Parts: sequence; structure tokens; C-alpha cells
Amino acid sequence: MSQRVRQLLVFAITLVLSGLLVWLGFRYQHQLQNLGSAGLLGLFVVSVLGNATVFIPIPVFVVACAAVPAYGWLASGLVNGAGATLGEVTGWLAGYGGSAIIPHGKWYDRLTDFMRRHGMFGIFLLALIPNPVFDVAGAISGALKLPLWKFLVAAGAGKLIRYTIGAYACGLPWLMEIFKPR
Repeated sequence: MSQRVRQLLVFAITLVLSGLLVWLGFRYQHQLQNLGSAGLLGLFVVSVLGNATVFIPIPVFVVACAAVPAYGWLASGLVNGAGATLGEVTGWLAGYGGSAIIPHGKWYDRLTDFMRRHGMFGIFLLALIPNPVFDVAGAISGALKLPLWKFLVAAGAGKLIRYTIGAYACGLPWLMEIFKPR
């Protein structure tokens, strides 16, 4: 299989999984909103914990989507983005401490090179788009000794924009109609 075909396949799988996560968020919206009985603080804690898991994806976006009707898209997006940023510090710390278990190879070398060339802007871009390599990029940032404050600023800017746009989309009536349980 050519590299281009693999990239397209990964992109298609990402789209399908993203659609599934959005559907699950709407399908189980009421159950997820029960997690919000702790209010925005509960959403923040869920976001921190969901993003603190290194290399194990937890769909925090689903909880953020479910919180939109209760708290609005702006509050949900900003609180979730802030929690996600704080949670990502675990990956940076793992890399900084040198104890990160990162499989070295072609992708690791490419990502390390990307991080060396782009630094904060690279972290911002990777935080802005949903992708499975952000944890590795965070660990590489720590291993490259990118200062924590720079990592937090770049990751925070990307995550805040990403989760706020995502929360806004979750509140769009036509999208809610598409994913509403029947």
C-alpha cells in the first residue's frame, strides 16, 4: 500500500471516528450532562483528566458537546480548552523527565524534526487540529526542553480555538438535528 493511500485511509478513519464521537455525544447527551451537575468546574476536571492520559485517547469532546445546551458554546469551549491544555502537561513532563516511552522510528524522527523547526508554532498547529500525535509532540517538546510556559501558551491557544469552534458547531441547530437520537 502506498504512503498516499495510507494517509487517505487514516484521514477517512479519523473522519468516521469523529462522526461517531459526535453521534455518541448527542445520543447520550442527557447521561453526559449528569456529569455536569458539578457545573463548569466538573467540565474542567473531566477535560483535565481526559487529556492527562498519555497515549490513550479519551473523547473529552463528547462531554464538551453535551455541555453546550447547559452552559453555552463559548463557556463550554473555553473551559474545555483550558482543562485540555492543563491536562497535556503530563505528556510534556514525561518527555522533560526523560521517562517517556516513545517508540523511536521514522515517525518519531519526523515529528522531532518538525518540533525542532517549528517549536511553539508546531505545538499550536498540532493542538489546533484533532490528531493522535499531540501526546507524542508534547513529550517531544519536553524532551527538547521547550520551556513549559511556551508549551502551555502554544497548546492553550490551539486547544482553546479548537474546542471553542467544536462547541459552537455542537450548538448549531442543523447539526443537532442530524445527530439527534430518533
